[in-house]
Amino acid sequence: MTKEQWLVIRKQIPDGAKEPWTVILWIIDLLVLSLAWNLWLSSSTILQGLALVLAGFSVLQVYLILHEALHGAVSDNRSLNNFIGHFSGWLIALPFLVRRRFHMAHHTWAAHPINDPENKNMIEKFSVMTKKQERRLEFMWKHWIPMIAASHFLSNWRAPFVARTQGDSSSRIIKEIRFARIYLVGYLVMAGVALAFGHLADLVVFYLVTWVFLFFMVELLNLPHHAEAPLLPKDADRLQYWEQDAVSHDCKSLPLWSRFIILNFNLHVVHHAFPSVPWYRLSKVHSLLNQQQDSPAASQINEWDFAWKNRRRPLLKLMGHFFDRRA
Repeated sequence: MTKEQWLVIRKQIPDGAKEPWTVILWIIDLLVLSLAWNLWLSSSTILQGLALVLAGFSVLQVYLILHEALHGAVSDNRSLNNFIGHFSGWLIALPFLVRRRFHMAHHTWAAHPINDPENKNMIEKFSVMTKKQERRLEFMWKHWIPMIAASHFLSNWRAPFVARTQGDSSSRIIKEIRFARIYLVGYLVMAGVALAFGHLADLVVFYLVTWVFLFFMVELLNLPHHAEAPLLPKDADRLQYWEQDAVSHDCKSLPLWSRFIILNFNLHVVHHAFPSVPWYRLSKVHSLLNQQQDSPAASQINEWDFAWKNRRRPLLKLMGHFFDRRA
C-alpha cells in the first residue's frame, strides 16, 4: 500500500466508534454467558454441552471486544470504553492496561524484533530452548495444545511485577499492578460467592473448560496474521501504517463466521493500516483498499485451513524467525 492510497481511504472513513453496536453486542454476550452458566448447573448432559458451546463463543467475542477497547473503538465515551475493557479483561483473565500497552507497541513497532513486545517476548522465551524443550514444544504444537496463548496471557500478568522488581516504579507500572490486584480480589469474591452457594467446583470446571477453548481460539485467530512475515533489523525505524501490509496477512472470509463470530478479525491488513476503525467498518475499508490495489483474496486461506495445514508442520519451520536463535 502506498501513502497516497492510504490517504485516499483515510478521507472516506470515519474514525473511532460512532455507533453503539459493540456495546450492544457486549451486553448480549454477557447475557449469553449468564444463560450458559445456568444451563451448566442443570442435570442434563445435553444442556451442559450446550452451555460450554455458548460460553466458549461468548467469551471469544468478549476477547475480541477487549481488543476493540484497546483501540478505543468500543465507545466514544472513554470511561465506558475503559470500563468494558477492564471488565472484559477481568472476565477472561487478561489485564486490560498491560494488554493495551503491549498491543499499542505492537501496532507502532510491527515486525520489530525488540520494540514489538509480541516478538520480543517470544524470542526471549524460546531462543534458549534445549533439544528436549524443542521436542516438548513441537509435541504441544502438533497436538493443538495452546501453549503460545497460555504463555501470552501469563506474560501480561507478569509484566508489571517483573518491571517493578527491576526498578521501574513509574505511575504506569504502579497503576497496572493496582488493577491486577483488583482483578485478583474480584476472583476471590467470585469464588467466595460460588462456595457459599455450593457451586465452587462447578465454577472452576466451567471456567477452565471455557478458558482452554479461548486459548485455542486465540491461537487460531492470531497466528495466521504474522506467521512467516519478515522481521525488521534491530536498528530499523518503525513502519508507517501504510507500510504494515508487508508484515501482516489477511485470512479468507467465511460466511457468517468472519463477520458475526470473529468480528472481521480476519481483515488484519486494514486493521493494521487503520487501527482505530471499529470492527463493523472493516469490511467497507477492506473494499476501499481493494479498489486501490489488486486483491490477494485468491491466495488467502481461512484460519481453519491455516491451522490444519500448519499444525502438521514443525513450529520452528513456520515461525522460526521468532523462536530459534540458537544458531
